[in-house]
Amino acid sequence: MIKVAFWFDRPQEYTGGLNYMRNLLFALAQLEDKKIHPYIFFGMRVDAEVLRSFEGLATVIRTSVLDRKSLAWYLHKIFFRLFGSLWIVHSVIRRHDISIISHAEHVYGKSRSFRVISWIPDFQYLHLPELFPGLNTEAETKRIHIIAAHADALILSSYAALDDYIRIADPAKGVSVTVLQFVSQPSGALQTGIEPSKRTKIEAKYGFQGRFFFLPNQFWQHKNHAVVFAAVRALKKQGIEVLLLCTGNLRDYRIKDTSYVDGLQQFIRDNDLNRNIIILGAIDYADVLFLMRNCVAVINPSRFEGWSSTVEEAKSMGKPLILSGIPVHLEQDPSDAMFFEPDDEQALAQAMATRWTSSTDAISADKEQWVVEDLQRRTLAYAEGYCRIVRALDVVIDGKKCSSN
Repeated sequence: MIKVAFWFDRPQEYTGGLNYMRNLLFALAQLEDKKIHPYIFFGMRVDAEVLRSFEGLATVIRTSVLDRKSLAWYLHKIFFRLFGSLWIVHSVIRRHDISIISHAEHVYGKSRSFRVISWIPDFQYLHLPELFPGLNTEAETKRIHIIAAHADALILSSYAALDDYIRIADPAKGVSVTVLQFVSQPSGALQTGIEPSKRTKIEAKYGFQGRFFFLPNQFWQHKNHAVVFAAVRALKKQGIEVLLLCTGNLRDYRIKDTSYVDGLQQFIRDNDLNRNIIILGAIDYADVLFLMRNCVAVINPSRFEGWSSTVEEAKSMGKPLILSGIPVHLEQDPSDAMFFEPDDEQALAQAMATRWTSSTDAISADKEQWVVEDLQRRTLAYAEGYCRIVRALDVVIDGKKCSSN
């Protein structure tokens, strides 16, 4: 088996990255013919709950090299910046006979004993540079050129991302690029159904009652909550009282400014929408899935996505979606979805009114069966796609070359 290390060198607040890793490792675990032995590396400070979520999917290793501002972290940064050396990373990897490091953001370079599969989730900085204060876009593009030049394979999550990559790629530095669209696993939510007793507990826990729309996005500016709040206001003026539940981290780790969330909360107060819009913030992931399973429809109004996990989770449950018509959402192509332009609150309000007045929120038994089978098919295709990337790399195990041949 080929030992592959997933090196999580991103902030723990980047829950999208954690979910991505978890979904990929879950998919790999479903394969009968297991060619890959996955390891996942975290810092010593990562929450125990995060570590537990990966148990059974990979061998979990903790190292202080991944703890920002630790001594080992500083040493790695110094060696890498001054000499281009990955010596500190090598010292960790050698202990486990790792052949490939996958999906690391800050592990690249040619002086290494392992292969590197790099992953670039998206190129948001090209589209919304104002959300990256202090970022030099030319320097970021140069960094991506370096990553691509030093990688043995490059994974992108969408064809929209591939279009962006082609736009900025260094034609003199070729690398094998694969679009690998991830598949989300709603972790048992398909089997939970409505469960009246649990629903009563969830309603009491979060202070709501009855039917609701669900918006499970981080509270970052590009997620565009404002257009949904405006649509709820428009419906209220029409005499249609809907309920919108919002979950997600209230803090954008990239910036310190809280004016975005403050403005949304002020909008709720100014328009007397306290009983129509409830911001729950970051809640247990199991509760997120339960709310998604039991909502009228999932809404994602985002101005930009790499490959939306919100959309994928809803697809994996067979839930209706109301989506901004951005290229990635159109590419994800969920069945029974309704689209609107990101700034068109009236079109969104009309779509919400249509869903709200539907006769039932339940999923039929026939559709449930199709959803389960489709999820299994997509999951296996996702895992096999990743395995093809790994096997295409020549790696040496116990003195023998292992490849796709």
